[in-house]
Amino acid sequence: MDKLKVGVLGLRRGFTHFRNFLALDNVELIGAADRFEEVRERAGKHAESVGKSPALVAEYDDLLAMKPDAVMIASNGRLQAEHSCRALEAGCHVLSEVPGAFTHEEFVRIRATAELSGKQYMMAENACYWDFLRYWRKWVADGQFGGISIGEAEYLHYLPHTLVAPDGSSIKPSQAAAEGLTDLPWSWRADQPPIQYLTHDLGPLLEVLDDRAVSVTCRSAPWRSKEAPHRSDGQIALFTTEKGALLKVMVTLNTRRPEEHRYRLFGAEGSVEWFRYEGFSRRFTKDAEQGSGWENVPIGFAASDQDSTAGHGGADLKMAASFADAILEGKTVPIDIYRSIEYSLPGIMAARSADLGGQPVEIPDMRRTPFESTIFWDAVGLPERDPETTPYKGPNEH
Repeated sequence: MDKLKVGVLGLRRGFTHFRNFLALDNVELIGAADRFEEVRERAGKHAESVGKSPALVAEYDDLLAMKPDAVMIASNGRLQAEHSCRALEAGCHVLSEVPGAFTHEEFVRIRATAELSGKQYMMAENACYWDFLRYWRKWVADGQFGGISIGEAEYLHYLPHTLVAPDGSSIKPSQAAAEGLTDLPWSWRADQPPIQYLTHDLGPLLEVLDDRAVSVTCRSAPWRSKEAPHRSDGQIALFTTEKGALLKVMVTLNTRRPEEHRYRLFGAEGSVEWFRYEGFSRRFTKDAEQGSGWENVPIGFAASDQDSTAGHGGADLKMAASFADAILEGKTVPIDIYRSIEYSLPGIMAARSADLGGQPVEIPDMRRTPFESTIFWDAVGLPERDPETTPYKGPNEH
């Protein structure tokens, strides 16, 4: 086929995917489904502005009846497993938003359905496509930090809008009370254990380290948020990997603060870290003199030659393109069904550990053959050279 025929389910979070698939030359976006008319209208106006006219329907059945080659699942997180399996059973490849599933059993079903259908399933983990991670992978593979013993990642995202308004939008409980709105349903993330939303953290660490998590212990913070009373204010998990590294992941959705992603690697001979609010990477390699301080490496979300506005610093567009390219070229998608499970299932097992008061829990290996190495970087590629670096100066240094 010359073009991949794609359909999109869900036009809130899915609007970015709708826009990006419209922009790809090797994709024909044939339709999208959402039960809310206003979001369909917004999508229709954008499609018209770029000279396209995909069918916009209310029901998923109508989208599947168009017989797309692939479906982008951007629906309610508690329904993603069901929607993915329906697409696979209909003969469609699947690109699914995170977390992909809520239970171990749902991942067992998705794996079986993908294998039986012969179609590919890919988790839409955009964070792995951030540009600074390409450099990190190159530096780790080159041994710039020695063996990596510890990795850390944090997802700090205040999400107080835990009720669903009649128009499908999210609303704070305090706002609903002020407006006299009662009997509103809770959103799908209102009672989700925070650590189950860890793929933005664990996925990048696993790809940079070419590893997988095998066990976890996790503890929960208090439940003090008045806007999100059905979930812990945050959780911290410690994962042991197959190669023996220790990974710490923290997720909080309840603490009121600016949104933030943080990543750090600690090697025997050097370290590297990246905080979103700084927008660059700090590096201390094995060749640096002790006491010389960090290097400032100017790398961020998107490469300098890419559109940083195309969702999450350009990562959403790169992800959509790599999915379409793999399907059209007959290759395995960069984050296949087994790797997708290795991103998300550890969060489910971490939540179980937290329920058990922090007892260690084994993470099931759902591969049919042993994990050998990641294929992600074969699709994304690594940089040939580093950008110019400068000595890092903190706020009190001149």
